[in-house]
Amino acid sequence: MACVYHGLHEGLQREVALKELISQSRDAEALSRFRREALALAGFRHQNIVTLYDLVEKGDSLFMVLEHVDGGTLRELLQTGPLPPQVAAVIGLQLADALNHAHFRRIVHRDLKPANVMLTRAGEVKLMDFGVAKDEELEALTQEGMAVGTPAYMAPEQVMGQAVDARTDLFALGVLLYECLAGRRPFTGRTTGETFANIRDGKYTPLNRVAPETPRILCEVVKKALQPKPDKRYFDASQMARDLERYVSGALKMGPNQLLMACLHQRGKLTETEALAHLTRQELEHASRLESATPSVESVSVQSVDLVGDDLVEPRRGGFGFWLAWLAALGVTSAVAYATHDAWWPELLRWLAGLGG
Repeated sequence: MACVYHGLHEGLQREVALKELISQSRDAEALSRFRREALALAGFRHQNIVTLYDLVEKGDSLFMVLEHVDGGTLRELLQTGPLPPQVAAVIGLQLADALNHAHFRRIVHRDLKPANVMLTRAGEVKLMDFGVAKDEELEALTQEGMAVGTPAYMAPEQVMGQAVDARTDLFALGVLLYECLAGRRPFTGRTTGETFANIRDGKYTPLNRVAPETPRILCEVVKKALQPKPDKRYFDASQMARDLERYVSGALKMGPNQLLMACLHQRGKLTETEALAHLTRQELEHASRLESATPSVESVSVQSVDLVGDDLVEPRRGGFGFWLAWLAALGVTSAVAYATHDAWWPELLRWLAGLGG
């Protein structure tokens, strides 16, 4: 629908991005979508949403003058493998904040995916491409029953061409977070139709089984965001942001921008000279330790599809493995006590009995 160029505003000596509607797409609907994207961006004032400077029509050309984002997409970064939980959570938190800002202005993005998220060389997250966004206060451009978006990131109501709202974007954010943490998308299929069926039925392998090292709170955030029924998801983006902030506030050992820059350096997206201009050696070493604990893309196991409703796997006291271990400990303790005749063993037996109860 459009081409994007890297340009220079000569008067201000400022780098910009020029998004031009290509001539082959200049029908009435494409023109309307392009103008609506510009109107949506013009109403945003948020550090995690790309800024619009101008909308210019010159001859047969129509183009937006946008903030130039110096960096690559999240999609490109994910090609190097899953992200450390802290990095994924920071990206998710900043996107949730951006969506909350857009939703407050009654704009639903409808196409949130890694290719529409950019990470600047300064460690900032930027949401872009509102080309299929829906303004709830304007007449719909999409006919009822028509699905709009990218298949693997679409919510069930979007797949079935039903009405969408803010919770539709939160489903897509859940898919994006799952992909960041697991290195693969939750909903796949041999065909688009099979993918749509899995989305509609809520069938995917739970995150804690694909990426067992993921902190429980992040597994819960993703699970809630991926609920098939909108009324079981987060009510709004601010709720999701609060849960992510709860994890981030306790897990981060450096600033979020510094963490993202360090991650970009570790993944070869930032030179050491560029990184050391803003980071200390200690911060780079900390990021290196996070990366070493993250599975590579080759080591991510692909497991069979399970229902989304499966509980998180945890050891249970009533499980066979637990009682087997308890009996083994009891036997060893009794044998040692019998051999040594020490007086401490009755206390230890009582402790083990309490553990079993």
